[in-house]
Amino acid sequence: MAIRFTHGYDLIFKIGAMVGGIMLVAVAADLLSPISNALERGLKRNDLEWIWIVLMWAYIIGGYIGAIMLLGKTILPYWLPTYLHVRFSLFTKVTPDEASRLGFLFDGSLGGIWYPLGSIRKIDREFRREALFRFANKIAAEHGWRRPFAMPEDNINQQRQQSQQRANASDQTAQNGRSQPTVDAQVFVCLEILGLNQIPASFEAVKLAYRRKIKEFHPDKFAGERPEVIQYAEETSKRLNVAYAFLEQHFVGATA
Repeated sequence: MAIRFTHGYDLIFKIGAMVGGIMLVAVAADLLSPISNALERGLKRNDLEWIWIVLMWAYIIGGYIGAIMLLGKTILPYWLPTYLHVRFSLFTKVTPDEASRLGFLFDGSLGGIWYPLGSIRKIDREFRREALFRFANKIAAEHGWRRPFAMPEDNINQQRQQSQQRANASDQTAQNGRSQPTVDAQVFVCLEILGLNQIPASFEAVKLAYRRKIKEFHPDKFAGERPEVIQYAEETSKRLNVAYAFLEQHFVGATA
């Protein structure tokens, strides 16, 4: 029987689960042997050996499935191969919960497609988690799923919806009075996209942050990856350009 797997940790996990499942079934069979032996003798004595064969196979199949489920909820959780792959192959720190949300990228559940994402290793450690999470959001959105990770710009979209609702229930003056916090929020989101946590003293810091981050998503770093990954790198570069352009306009307006 062939074992289907994606990466090395997935293979080790599946072999471990298979061996563990067989061992649990064998141990349980040994513990139940006094009962099963008596049942076997009784059925054979009454020419009902076929019932014993059916029960035996039902136990083997059902017991193995149950053992795999038990292992999945205890010592071999389903997120483990993804966690190991991301942590030790992509050198990116994630939590077990984050690994479980990233699993669809690496387990072959997308119609047999999975993303090695070896190019993540070429990105600065500071940006790897974000790059990985944003790519997961992209693939999830393309399949019509809920995005697994929240991003800074999500707050802006929510604010826009709330502002629109307030604008529909208020006059133009009230609407103008509430527009400034939205602009400030956009500034902070754009700064976060560039990797900054606070407003810098000068625009020069924004330039440095932009140049540092955009070079991490140069197409050459993603050569050999699947088209979706290359497209993601291009989209990331565009997002960085938009954020930089917005901040440039904001700083110029503030100093004018």
